[in-house]
Order: sequence, then C-alpha cells, then structure tokens
Amino acid sequence: MQTVQVPVLIVGGGPVGMLGAIMLAQRGLPCLVAEKYPHRLDAPKAHALNPRSLEICAAAGLPMDALHAAATPRHEGAYVRMVTSLAGAQIGCLPYERQDEAVRALTQWPLINISQPAFEHVLEQALTQNQHITLRKGLEWRSCEQQQDQVISTLIDRESGEPLQVISRYLIAADGSSSAVREHLGIPMLGPKALQYNMMVHFEADLRELLHERPAILYFLFGPSSSRVLIAYDIGKTWVLMHRCEEHETVEDFGPEVCLQLIHQAIGSDKPPIQIKHVRPWVMSAQVAQRYAQGRVFLAGDAGHRFPPSGGLGLNTGVADMDNLTWKLAAVDKGMADSSLLDTYESERQGIAQTNMRQSLSNAQRMKVLMDVLGYHPDAPDTAEQITQRLTDAHGQKAIEEAVEYQREHFDSLRLQLGYAYGGTLQQDDALPISEFRPQAVAGARLPHHPLSDGRSTLDLVHFSEMALLCGHESQWTANSHRLGSYVHCVSQGRDYDMHGHCPVLMGLSDSGALLVRPDGHILAVAQAFSEGALKQLKDALQNHLHPSPVSINATISPPECTP
Repeated sequence: MQTVQVPVLIVGGGPVGMLGAIMLAQRGLPCLVAEKYPHRLDAPKAHALNPRSLEICAAAGLPMDALHAAATPRHEGAYVRMVTSLAGAQIGCLPYERQDEAVRALTQWPLINISQPAFEHVLEQALTQNQHITLRKGLEWRSCEQQQDQVISTLIDRESGEPLQVISRYLIAADGSSSAVREHLGIPMLGPKALQYNMMVHFEADLRELLHERPAILYFLFGPSSSRVLIAYDIGKTWVLMHRCEEHETVEDFGPEVCLQLIHQAIGSDKPPIQIKHVRPWVMSAQVAQRYAQGRVFLAGDAGHRFPPSGGLGLNTGVADMDNLTWKLAAVDKGMADSSLLDTYESERQGIAQTNMRQSLSNAQRMKVLMDVLGYHPDAPDTAEQITQRLTDAHGQKAIEEAVEYQREHFDSLRLQLGYAYGGTLQQDDALPISEFRPQAVAGARLPHHPLSDGRSTLDLVHFSEMALLCGHESQWTANSHRLGSYVHCVSQGRDYDMHGHCPVLMGLSDSGALLVRPDGHILAVAQAFSEGALKQLKDALQNHLHPSPVSINATISPPECTP
C-alpha cells in the first residue's frame, strides 16, 4: 500500500474544501484534497456568496475579478418575485439582499449571485496553481485511526481500486451533508433530518421573452401545481426548478415527460425549447453536529450543519468555518498557540451554525403566511381562481401586500452575514432585525470596514497568519508592540495606512487607541489609549486566547421542532 505524508488531509473537494486548502497553503500548511468524484458535477446548487464570504475570498487571494465575471449580472439577480408562473401574474417583489452601492459603506464586497460550479471553477484554477496543494480526484476516504500526534487515513482510488494510506497531522472533513468522516466518527446530527422532500430539475432554456422586464434570481411559484421555486442562475440559459415531492417518490418517477410538464406549468408556457440536464432528489434538513471536532479531526461546511436553503446561509457558513479553523491550525502548527486553541473552533462556530439554522427555518416558515393569505392549496382545483380573485379584490390586495412585506427579512440578513461575533459580546443585537447591521469595534466582532485613502479597506490591514495591532498616530504603540510577542504585526496610522487622519475615530477609537485583530478579521481586544495597563490588557487577551485552558465543549443542541 502506498503511503503519503502531509500536514493536513482535506476530505472533500467542494467549495469549502478547496477554499480551506487555499487558506492553509497561504498560511504555510501544505495539504492534500481528496475528492471522491472524478469529475465535478455541473448541476448548480448554491447561488449566493454574501459580503463576508467575499471578504474571506479576497483575504485568501482569490481573483475577485474572475468571481465577479462569472456572477449573474446584478440587474438580473437583484430581486425575488412571487408569481403565479413565470409568465403569469406577479404577486409581489422584494430586493434580494443588499447588492446596491450604498452597502459599500459597510463592506467592500456586496453580495453576488454565482452558481456553485462557477465558484468551484475559480477555486480549482487557483488551487491547481499552488504548489503546496495536491488535488486528487476519484479518491474515496474510507476510515481513519487517530494516534497522539497524527491521523492515519485509508483511502481508495476508485478507478484502480488501489488503497492509499495518508498520514496527516490533521484531518478536515469537508465531504458534505452525508459526510463519511462524520459517520465513521459516530458524531450525531441533532435536529430534524427530513422537513421536506424535493426534486431538483436542472434545465437549460432561454426564458428572457417570458419575463416581461421582470428579471429575478428567485421566483416563488403559487400556481396550480406543487412547484415551489425557480432559480435563475442565468435567465438566458441555466435554470433550476425545486419541486416539492413525497418521500416515496424517486428520480424514476420524474421522467422527461413529467419534468417537461412541471417546467411548462412553472414558466406558464410550452413554447421555449427546454433541455433537461439533471434530476436529483434533495431532502430539506435543519441539523447541527453535536461535535465539530474529535481529536485531530474537524468538521467543516455541510459536514457539520445542514440548513434549509431559505436565506442562502449554508455555503456561506461553511466558508466562515474554514476561515476560523485554518488560521488556528496554522497557529498551533507553527508554535504560536497551544493545541487547546483548536477547542475554540467548536465553541465559536457551532453557535453561529445554530443561529443560521434557526433563521433558515424561520425564513421557510414565513412563506406559509403568504400561502395562507393567497388561499394557496396546490392540490385544490380552484387554487388559480382563488389567487386571481384575491389579487383583484381590494381587501385581498392589502393582505397580500402585507404578507409579501413580511418576507423581507427572509431576503435581507446583513447582520447575520457581517455582524456575528464570538464570545457573546453582541448579544444585545440579537433583538434587532437581522437586516439591521451596526459595525462595532468590540472584542469578538468582525473588524469594521472603512475605505482607506489608497482604495483599500481596513480589512486589508489584517495579517493572514499573525495577529495585527491596528493603532492610531500614538507612537508608543509602535515602539512597544514587540512586547506583545513575535507573532504580532503592528500596523500604524500614517505609516502603514491612512484615511485622512480619521480612521481610528471611525472605528470607535481615539487617535491613540489600538485594536488587536485575529487573522480571521475578528477583534481580539480593544484599547482606547496607550498606557502600561492597556498594553497588559492586550497581552493578557492574547495569552488567554492562544494558550487557553483545555475545556470539554460538547454542549447539547436543541433545535426547534417545527416544519416549514
């Protein structure tokens, strides 16, 4: 049996696994990415990269121009529409997240819609050009044995049948919702496993003529069939119909004739040529893993959490998982931190996953309000007449408008995207609407974005592998930063960055203040002005974070029992 040694083995070559490999290599840790399938699936799945994910991609050195070039044009993906069919009556319309220029006051990178295969293509191009990353396709992970200082995994080359032994210091399971690694470790998923059964029908068609100047990224359908959502990855070519089905129904029940009928009902026409590409079952779940780590093995992305798609939080949560985990693995590996730092991966990310899972459930339930107001019952023969009557009735129109407006939070979650914090420092913001994001320079929060005079963002001042000390004009911070340790990179106002002399003030600091920022852009500690006491405060915060006391973090998760 061939044996390979590598610092990190990543199981799963999807977007989370590939991005994690790029971030590890950036931080000096070579890795092997083992992808089970020989070829990448071209069926689109996730479609949105939110501002925080794009900030992480930029920090990882991804070609942002390439990502934006592959994205849906903003004017075509800026709305969500509720319709009887694509060519039928419009029930309501809402903006899809904050894609306008106004949001640039809060982030350098507004949300984009990009199909998962297109995102994966950009990632794979960047990954294959990195000499510190090996991508092996058709390599299936089977099992592992953990020893004190390493993980010994057994994998199989699916083409040759030859086994491969991989010895790594760490293993990251990024192998999706049916994670073989998680199953092997016996880590349970907590929460509802099957809330709804769906059939995904991926088809190609040019539907521009049916839209009547009504482009959107999502079309929620309230017509005579049980179809639910059309996703417009490219209105001139690539579409997905998410059709609700029964548990016993299989792909065999959705042959070409059935799928064509469903598509024609959804779009309201049988004229455009339709080419069906893929038909796959999909189960809506709302689960979070009981543990995110076991020894030297860590779960990331869908291996650790499964969300309803409402809100687009699944992939984006996985991107942030890797951002949190990779810098900690590198810090421990280079001796910057104790291994107990890795315990904080679970304690920080598991709570974020619970919040996002609950919000995804809430989003799914909100749509029931609109269904009830419309009198929508997909199996009732008079559903279309009921909806038409309520759309033309003045009292019905008002109720429908209110029910549509009630969906707004479903499609505007900026606080969840940019405002999550570690350590409970922003718990008071939990009472705010998830659309209301207030940047704050407090411990645990993401460093607030502010444009610098040279066109960069304050987030560009964060060091990818060391702690960053962002300080004002006060020269004492610069003169004494070495006392915080060799892993602190000092960035000084006037010397390393400038925003017309006001940047520290706009970040909530006096001109003599300082922020100690982690490699993932989250603030570790805040000092309002230089003093020996403030310096000690930052040093203690650094010591306590990088060398924490080992703890056992296996809290029981109790997701809400509810059905969308």
